[in-house]
Amino acid sequence: MNFRSIALLYMSALLLTGCAVHSPIDAKKTGASGTESNVSKNAPVQLTDKDIFGNETTLAVTEEDIQAALEEDEFHVPLNSKIILVQSGSRAPETLMQQEMSQYYSVATFSGIPDRQKVISCNKEKDENNEAVIAENMNWMQALRYVAAKGHQRAIIVYQDLLQSGKYDPATKTTVWSDYRNEKVTNTASLRYLVRFTLVDVATGEWASWSPANYEYKVTVPLSDKKINADTIDQQIARLKQNTYASMVKDLANRYQ
Repeated sequence: MNFRSIALLYMSALLLTGCAVHSPIDAKKTGASGTESNVSKNAPVQLTDKDIFGNETTLAVTEEDIQAALEEDEFHVPLNSKIILVQSGSRAPETLMQQEMSQYYSVATFSGIPDRQKVISCNKEKDENNEAVIAENMNWMQALRYVAAKGHQRAIIVYQDLLQSGKYDPATKTTVWSDYRNEKVTNTASLRYLVRFTLVDVATGEWASWSPANYEYKVTVPLSDKKINADTIDQQIARLKQNTYASMVKDLANRYQ
């Protein structure tokens, strides 16, 4: 096979893939990305700090910026304000949380699953000047602020929650916590619910983040049961959530009113 034939085959391969040749380092990145996707494809997609705060967590911040932020007015969400409530990783916030928030605010809901843009193809779109259009990922919070502004909502409240189970370690005399994944628990286990709230002002984009003290709950077994069954655990988790949400939302409303 002569050089001309090899070159033609090479160009044909490029046309079929529609992309430029990738370096070995690109292949590693692609492989790692694919593996990560397969592992996590069944897990709910959670909002990241970048989704919520934009690029603020990676900006070069000066001492002057910090001092200017300290001089800004405190963040407030008056009682009965119209808000958008979002639960990270869920199409809609849990009913329990909506009910608690509705005691203090006029609540509308929005999906907490971010819309990830597809990977841009090599055949880029052209603008009116026949130049390649640069595609950028839209800032999730900025887009949601626009939705809220159209609905005349005053604030956006995003909450990220995590249920954990704990086992007492007699050697260290401490409770070791790990994420709860519907595993079997014993009557020596504990449960706790961690929540972080982020409140965003629709008009200005100013935000406040607050993580209330978590509440720990000791798993108990009814005297009529010899062992803990799934229904018993589900009931106790629901009770833990209800008590946690009621206390945390009341504290949040009082803190930011």
